[in-house]
Amino acid sequence: MDNSAHDRYSPPRDATGIETLTPDPPVTSCMSDTPAGPDTVRHVAELARVDLDDDEVDQFAEQFADILDYFETIEEVPEVDREAELVNVMRPDEVGESLTQEEALSNAESSEDGYFKGPNVS
Repeated sequence: MDNSAHDRYSPPRDATGIETLTPDPPVTSCMSDTPAGPDTVRHVAELARVDLDDDEVDQFAEQFADILDYFETIEEVPEVDREAELVNVMRPDEVGESLTQEEALSNAESSEDGYFKGPNVS
């Protein structure tokens, strides 16, 4: 595990040098400073079992760079205080008209014992 972010953090201390308690250490970016290059795009495509030609590799490399820029922008958004007394505002469940089991399964490609049956996933 990379401890570089941990090594850079030193907890705040008061005037006497005693460590003061804080809720959390500051968040540091763990993203790479280098954009995703063609080799990275090809590797990700291989993991996803997707064939890409050279033009698509270049296009995805640019898009990856844009996505990483968006994440960096999000990291710059300051935290806001949360309301301590949050409650869920949900309506109560109400029974209404719905399909019968036969109606729901009528367009199913395959069903078994009254349930939808999908393809086996391996």
